[in-house]
Amino acid sequence: MITEIIFLTILLEIITSLGRIFFGSMKEKYNKAKYKIRIHHGYIGLIFILIYFLNSENLFLILGISLFLSDFFHHFLILPLWIKRTEFP
Repeated sequence: MITEIIFLTILLEIITSLGRIFFGSMKEKYNKAKYKIRIHHGYIGLIFILIYFLNSENLFLILGISLFLSDFFHHFLILPLWIKRTEFP
């Protein structure tokens, strides 16, 4: 299970970083549109982890931990190295 989590976390981070390269930061678009809530994929990961405790299906745990770790690494490791700030929340 740990191998799947690591692989999926790296894959999700690559997709997130490529999205940022090709589409830029979404922060300005959210501010212009006056949205009150920004949904990070880490939040969705936490929901999947909660579903795992209700359902005991390993897929939810793998997806949940991978989404959460990808968001965590993106905001607290990748972005500070890349643009010198976390952009969270």
